[in-house]
Amino acid sequence: MRTRDDPFAILGVASDASPAEVKRAYRRLAMHWHPDRNPSAAAEAEFKRVHAAYELYCDPQWLAEWQQAASAATDSGASGGEPGEPGGESSGKRSGNGAAADFTEVMTLTLEEAALGCSKTVDLVHSVRCANCRASGRVQHRNSIPCKRCNGCGRVGGGAGGTSVCTGCAGRGYLRESDCPACTGSGWLRQSRTLAVTVPPGLLDGERLRLARQAPLRPGDEGATAGDLYLEIRLARHPLFVLRGRDVHCRVPVSIYRLLCGGRIEVPSLSGTTTLELAPYPQHPLEYRLRGQGFPHQRRRVAGDLVLQLEHIHPASIGATDVELLERLEVSLASDLEQRAPQLAAWEQQLRARRNPA
Repeated sequence: MRTRDDPFAILGVASDASPAEVKRAYRRLAMHWHPDRNPSAAAEAEFKRVHAAYELYCDPQWLAEWQQAASAATDSGASGGEPGEPGGESSGKRSGNGAAADFTEVMTLTLEEAALGCSKTVDLVHSVRCANCRASGRVQHRNSIPCKRCNGCGRVGGGAGGTSVCTGCAGRGYLRESDCPACTGSGWLRQSRTLAVTVPPGLLDGERLRLARQAPLRPGDEGATAGDLYLEIRLARHPLFVLRGRDVHCRVPVSIYRLLCGGRIEVPSLSGTTTLELAPYPQHPLEYRLRGQGFPHQRRRVAGDLVLQLEHIHPASIGATDVELLERLEVSLASDLEQRAPQLAAWEQQLRARRNPA
């Protein structure tokens, strides 16, 4: 879990909450966000986030390490970069101008989406004050109700068959107030929100897109303006292309016959396909560079290149008709070997010398 992911904030409890309070909050959130119970697109991710927060809380060593890292980040006042710059991390602190903490979310794009720009949706989960209890976490009852912890008897089972005074009702057995059923005593509710985002063309892996005042609110942010949401770009692995800088590299298999004959072939590009004109082999190279057809720049500069590496492919089998045609080509080549294949001509001369030694 990253430093900025406060497990207490995620679970909606105070940092000094008791283990029982934390456990109740976790159970409520886990039931609410379980994908089998919640059809929201954000449910699975939020369920994993809540579970990770509770696991961190339950591991004393892990929790101590997190608290130490969070304290160090707070003392330094930064976390490796200015918000909005590639490679920077949000600090998770208020900005001092009444705004809540900024938030960073990873957005995965295909190479084509990043190059050409696209429209995406982002599912966010933010906290709102519970209206049922006015964010107090407690509700008052007109009439006393039995304590759920001891079922109204005032005592709970203890070790060696004994009993002890119920801490939930201080031994009274009945309560005039209890945890709010809507928020399970946390005072906060979690709500999902879908945000439509227009991604501009030319964003590289690791760059970030800033959406002002769109960060989700967390417990304790009441009265604060929402912070900024940063979408950190991740480029998915592509089946055809490899990005090096802003040059797009692609390996293109080509029949050995087409390489020998030359001609026009179709090759992939970021916008679909394009054509490449081949000179007869071996006059042309096996690497072609199409200027300006690679990954675009954001600031009206010339785009990178599309670099094509041709791979000659030999047929897996040759039929009788193919053999006949190849034999005719071989005879034609042998008739002008010195001009068209000087290496073969030199080799034939050495063989003749060995057949007829002086």
